Amino acid sequence: MRAHEINTSNLPWSEVMEHAVLGALLTDSDAVLRVPEVKSEHFFDRRHRLIHAAILELRAQHHPVDVVTVFEALRARGQDHECGGLVYLNQLARCVPSSANIERHAEIVVQRAMQRAIAAAADRALSMALDLDSDPGVALDRIQKLFGEIARSDAAQAPERIGTLLAKRTEHWESLEAGTCLPGIPTRFERLNAALGGGLKGGKNIVLAGRPGSGKSSLAWSIACDVAGRGHPVLVLSMEMQAGDLVDRAVASLGGVSLSRLQTGKFEPGDWALIADACDDAASMPLFISDQPALSLLEVRAKARRAKQENGRLALVVVDYLQLAASSNTSDRRHHQIEAISRGMKAMANELDITVLLLSQLTRESEREEPELLHLKESGAIEEDADTVILLHALGQAPEGGLLVLAKVAKNRQGPRGRLALAFDGATQRWQSSAGNVVRDRAGASLPG
Repeated sequence: MRAHEINTSNLPWSEVMEHAVLGALLTDSDAVLRVPEVKSEHFFDRRHRLIHAAILELRAQHHPVDVVTVFEALRARGQDHECGGLVYLNQLARCVPSSANIERHAEIVVQRAMQRAIAAAADRALSMALDLDSDPGVALDRIQKLFGEIARSDAAQAPERIGTLLAKRTEHWESLEAGTCLPGIPTRFERLNAALGGGLKGGKNIVLAGRPGSGKSSLAWSIACDVAGRGHPVLVLSMEMQAGDLVDRAVASLGGVSLSRLQTGKFEPGDWALIADACDDAASMPLFISDQPALSLLEVRAKARRAKQENGRLALVVVDYLQLAASSNTSDRRHHQIEAISRGMKAMANELDITVLLLSQLTRESEREEPELLHLKESGAIEEDADTVILLHALGQAPEGGLLVLAKVAKNRQGPRGRLALAFDGATQRWQSSAGNVVRDRAGASLPG
């Protein structure tokens, strides 16, 4: 036995509580409905796991549950002798006077199972940590995922009847109507919020794609500042721009200061007052920036997990941009590397219950025509893994001044597709909705406002 290997004889479990739960189930057929959170694997004693599984099978088939029926079910499986036969089942049935306290007994059984799972995960984590042949970054990611799976299994609930879900959902609808909760975190673009069902939501992977110079980094940064400005923690992972450049853009946008003057220091009267106000606004935002280049998926996940742990929550992760990300498997073709990274981003959104805003390049063909999903660079998996895909395309002068940009919602799993007209002022890095025409002669429509 390894020095750090768990001694199974010392693992936490309660024989008395396992007896009490099974005894209640053997004497009260309906008791199993009161403890749906208890699974057969929660029992430490193998006999108890087999007996509980037999009870669940009988209930699923609408058969009565008692000592005799459970014994027959075990015998049909060839497990009656292993489980102690009728003698042991009778002992279990007599160990509690009634099923009145089964909820508390079951809670203890589940708690002990959780403690054993943590101990087992800690043992595996130690083995990974001491493996000199493994990459430390890969080991750390696997260890974090290992404990994350335990937390999610603990939070898992039994399926609910639609009647129960409707009651909860009605409360949610009433809260929405009363304005006491929001359907999502809104951006400054009302039509985009409507397309997203009210704004940014956890578990969603949004791809924002465009050619170089189309403004995708600036638009993503603007959305990040919107979300952080509302008090929601945001993590920006910029693999293309340095953190100082992003700060310049934030101050330009928040203060209405010329970006070129921030970069050259050739300020005009009144600029410093605007800069001071913008810095005060930016400093209060829960906005975090990393400009580490060529991040791998493992590093992205590690940074996102750390940000969520340190802040208690995390609303949005901006990844700028997909094609600059590195792969831990350099032997794969780049096409397959991009597929793996794209799928990993969607999995991270679900795992951490955050919105991932993933920037991506478009192929050169999109410069000559309106972009389509087929123009997503390097991999169709980007389209498959995304909940929403927004394609940017510069069109010319906006009525409000600046550049008129088509933001085409080309894919939207839970909302409408269509076109948004945006105006981009490059001097101050400010974005706004535009009255410009982005439909032109092509089939399509603007998104409803």
